Amino acid sequence: MITYSLEQKDYQTLAEAINTFSGITQIDTAFYTLDGQLLKNGSIFQKPEDVQQSLNVYSDEIFSIFPVTMNYKLWGLVICNSVNVSQQRISLSRNYLENIIGQIFESDTDVKITVWDALGSEGISALRNFDTYLRSEASKKISSTPVESMPAINGEKTSEAHSLDDDASGNIYHSLEACLNYIKGNIDQTISLDEVAQHVFLSPSYLSRIFKKTMHVNFIDYINNQKIAIAGEKLCLSKSPVSHIAKQIGFAQTSYFTKIFKQHTGLTPSEFRQRNASIQKIVTIHRDLTWKDSDSVYDVSKQYFQDHNISYYSQPVNGFPYINSIAGLADSSGQRGWIFTVDCKQPNASSMLVPVEGKSVIQWIYTEYPGD
Repeated sequence: MITYSLEQKDYQTLAEAINTFSGITQIDTAFYTLDGQLLKNGSIFQKPEDVQQSLNVYSDEIFSIFPVTMNYKLWGLVICNSVNVSQQRISLSRNYLENIIGQIFESDTDVKITVWDALGSEGISALRNFDTYLRSEASKKISSTPVESMPAINGEKTSEAHSLDDDASGNIYHSLEACLNYIKGNIDQTISLDEVAQHVFLSPSYLSRIFKKTMHVNFIDYINNQKIAIAGEKLCLSKSPVSHIAKQIGFAQTSYFTKIFKQHTGLTPSEFRQRNASIQKIVTIHRDLTWKDSDSVYDVSKQYFQDHNISYYSQPVNGFPYINSIAGLADSSGQRGWIFTVDCKQPNASSMLVPVEGKSVIQWIYTEYPGD
């Protein structure tokens, strides 16, 4: 595939030229050659772990990729961070990039460098989908056992076929991780499947499918569960008007927010606020990729408290652990204490007995116990 190998000094010259391009255009840019060299910030990265670390900064960003050919054979890729960069500026960059890369070879008339038009999010999404299809077909040919389910990425490797899909599973994991991070960072906005799919460079149908198979909850329900949990917290712990809270979680119309809220809680926002006036604190645990389907609410909560350095105390009651203190707030003579909800509903069982499969959010609530 690679017909021409640069000397190290040429790599350094090219790295500096790419860095100059970044400085002049204010477009964060890197160049990756198919012989494993990454040129970024005027430096050369050759070790796979260094290349991976340097490319990680692009994982949650919108970027464009320019294919670069040498004598009409693919030689490398120019990666441009295109956040807040117009498509026109990206397109105009092609000639500039072709010139600065071509200058490295201007003394060799047998070498022709071409920088092709950039692949945007749709093109990159198509390539990722195609790569996934290829990996899936390869796995089917290698394995004598049909692989009908999505590779487990929550730590539960249940079949030997899983090991054949490690790379595909890793791609799925990183795509879903970026998806969840985007939802978390934009939960105060209206969020659509198309919007998130574009951000993670997947087709909407494919993202919807892997989201459902991995999280065991559909995309829209997951987002609404997150929004309603946040709204409930704001209703209980603030005096903000319902209309203001609706806007804070991305609902343009208060009436529609009220409808969705009642579907999830059985109460209107005003009724919910009135009924829960005694709530003092809420700890909200949003589902992420660390949750296992076999986990209970207690398992997930305990791990969350440990990971976030939140003190907690539990004691056995009727043979099951009962959490009676979180973040310094403890049960008070049977009058106040901790209860928990799952997707905004309170189960009638111990947290150890309530599974998290298909659930989106857990909330621990410090409140007055109802009177007899």
